[in-house]
Amino acid sequence: MYSVLFKLFHRTPIFQVLLSGISFLVLMVLIAIRLLYSYGISASFSNSTPHLTAEWIAGETSDYSKQSELQSVFSNSQEIESYSLFTQGTRPILIEALGVGMVGTYRFEAPVEITGIDLSRHPFAIPLDLATSLINEHENAITERELAAQLMIGRNEVVVNRAMINLFAPSPGKINRFLVQDIETGTSLSEIRIVAVLNDMIDAPRMFLSLPLAQKILQKQAIQGLHARVKNFDRLQIIRDSISKKLDPGVRVSSWVDGQNRQQKLFSVFDSIFWIIAVAILTLSVITGMLGIYRAFMTKRGSIAILLLLGVSKRTFYWMLASITEISLLGGVGLASLLFFSGYETLNEQLLLSVQAMSPVESPELPLQLFFYWNGGMFILYSVLSLIFLKVILNTRISLS
Repeated sequence: MYSVLFKLFHRTPIFQVLLSGISFLVLMVLIAIRLLYSYGISASFSNSTPHLTAEWIAGETSDYSKQSELQSVFSNSQEIESYSLFTQGTRPILIEALGVGMVGTYRFEAPVEITGIDLSRHPFAIPLDLATSLINEHENAITERELAAQLMIGRNEVVVNRAMINLFAPSPGKINRFLVQDIETGTSLSEIRIVAVLNDMIDAPRMFLSLPLAQKILQKQAIQGLHARVKNFDRLQIIRDSISKKLDPGVRVSSWVDGQNRQQKLFSVFDSIFWIIAVAILTLSVITGMLGIYRAFMTKRGSIAILLLLGVSKRTFYWMLASITEISLLGGVGLASLLFFSGYETLNEQLLLSVQAMSPVESPELPLQLFFYWNGGMFILYSVLSLIFLKVILNTRISLS
């Protein structure tokens, strides 16, 4: 019986293999871009920002007992890698170089987000030791340990983000002394040494420094909250919920996932477009494939009617034709996988370039397990839609004339 059906629909499997192969290849590329973009953002943020932030809903406080209570919850959690109190504020400042022969050369005026954290213990809640260091007086870049030691021991060492270093004209490449002044009054606030640049993917200029230095520049002593990093990033939301239950109701715990920065907004837009394109490809491919079967069905309706008169039930006929369809879809998946992985190196390079053109993320490896899960889900959806359309076709009245 299969041989008879194959003769009736001998062109259908070839058409289905080619159609589904092209469709799945396009879907594989889209899924790869989505996963690379998603994991690139996650990797970049998890390497440059605090994972969790606990803040008092009522606002910053100078109450030492509240600060101690907040720290005790995080210190007793086995899931927390590091934590520190912080103060934060945005202030319009003028920064100007103090080096010999450099006065007036490296300077800018802009509102800067200043974050002061407790740098007394390592690792830090914000991984400043993973920032890219500037060149020292010996024309060498300092190591991560040296950078961490300078931040812990030094008084005026600061780390700025990429958005802030790009505001200097020209952008400094060496460690130099700078004077921070209030724009409105011209009052000197402090002297600083920019020692490294943190690629945090945030557009606003930011400066990270010790808690006492930040309090001096911001001219306030109150603490705004606590930053923390977790040991297992995959358990971030679970840890967040667990910590929240142990804290006073007046404390709000958030993660970087809750942020609404440009990269996360861009990804949400891309994600919406991804689903629109994916659903459109699946629907159009299934409809096109089923129209091909319907055309063959109507062309051979006389032969099919005779088979039904000879005792072949519609149910048997449906499952036999469904088997041919599913085998064709599997062939299409195999063809798409062969094309995708045979050109994976070149394609992967192009995919990374396309992702990095949208956002300065790191170069993550494609998570193959999730990649196969996504493609498996797409195949199941494709198969279900095909079987539904096939059922509709077979319920069409067959004329015996």
